[in-house]
Amino acid sequence: MNGQRTHGTRSRGVSIAIGATASVCLVALASVAVFMWARSGAVRQSVSKPADYCTVTTSDGNYPLSLTQTRNASFIAAVAVQRGLPDHAATVAIATAMQESKLVNLDHGDLDSVGLFQQRPSQGWGTVEQLMDESYATNAFYDGLVKVADWQTIPVEDAAQAVQRSGYPDLYTQWDGMARAWASALTGEVAAGVTCSIHTKTSPDADGLVTAFRGQFPSVEIVRSLGLGDGSDTESGSDAGSTSTSDAGSSDSSSTSSGSSGATGDGQSSTVTMTLTFTLPAGLSESDMKRQGWQAATWLVAHAHEYGVRSVHACGMDWSRSAGRWSGTEAAEQSLTVTLR
Repeated sequence: MNGQRTHGTRSRGVSIAIGATASVCLVALASVAVFMWARSGAVRQSVSKPADYCTVTTSDGNYPLSLTQTRNASFIAAVAVQRGLPDHAATVAIATAMQESKLVNLDHGDLDSVGLFQQRPSQGWGTVEQLMDESYATNAFYDGLVKVADWQTIPVEDAAQAVQRSGYPDLYTQWDGMARAWASALTGEVAAGVTCSIHTKTSPDADGLVTAFRGQFPSVEIVRSLGLGDGSDTESGSDAGSTSTSDAGSSDSSSTSSGSSGATGDGQSSTVTMTLTFTLPAGLSESDMKRQGWQAATWLVAHAHEYGVRSVHACGMDWSRSAGRWSGTEAAEQSLTVTLR
């Protein structure tokens, strides 16, 4: 009897314990479910918010980059153009920088490596300060590249390895397609190659844009035009009655009015818009005009977020922040226009 009673008591105790444990588990599971549901909602909200990025599309697929990566790739390609190097040089350089730093100007790396190309001061590339300067680092890479025998015809990864002397030479291969696509677009070989989807608003900086652009394209003349818009986010060209100032030599104070607001005669708010007109050198052939036009246009789109560019017209086609893509039919044009507000 005692044994049976004890057994029954233990059974009831076990049952109670199991029930209590099950209840606790159910409560815990419910809490986890609520937490996960809340988190999933937060994730859905985060994912649904579009990110700022740029991309190049080819028959092989899309090659997106962040805005920072895009600006650095654009700079690398522009230096190749300045030096009169073929597109292949930009391809090798972009592939190398993508592998070494993911196209970000890092102040750290393996051992004493720094910069876009993770060059090492201890190996004679220069000082840390020099290697953190994108211009110095990029030119140093090209200086090494042009010394490589047959660099224009050997595979990208072989050319990159000959300059970098990496411990993992095979890793450059994975960036061949991406680097070739971006180099072709940024050097103007491909029309309307770079598109950017930019949703974050930025203030216009005409002075900064003019200074940076002139540093990459010194032979292009720039003229600024001010005009009043109606405050809407249309992508039209310059407004009637605008004033123009030449910007061929140095930046002027007219850009300080860009982005300011006023009022029209009917009491409605208006916005001062600035249009920059970029004129290519005279005497270019039709093919050269298109190529140089796209070199300038892709640079401008790649830096649209940084300088508050609203729209670009080049080579018969138009790009705008709101659309995030190029539209129109390509044509040879000597001038490009950029609208900021």
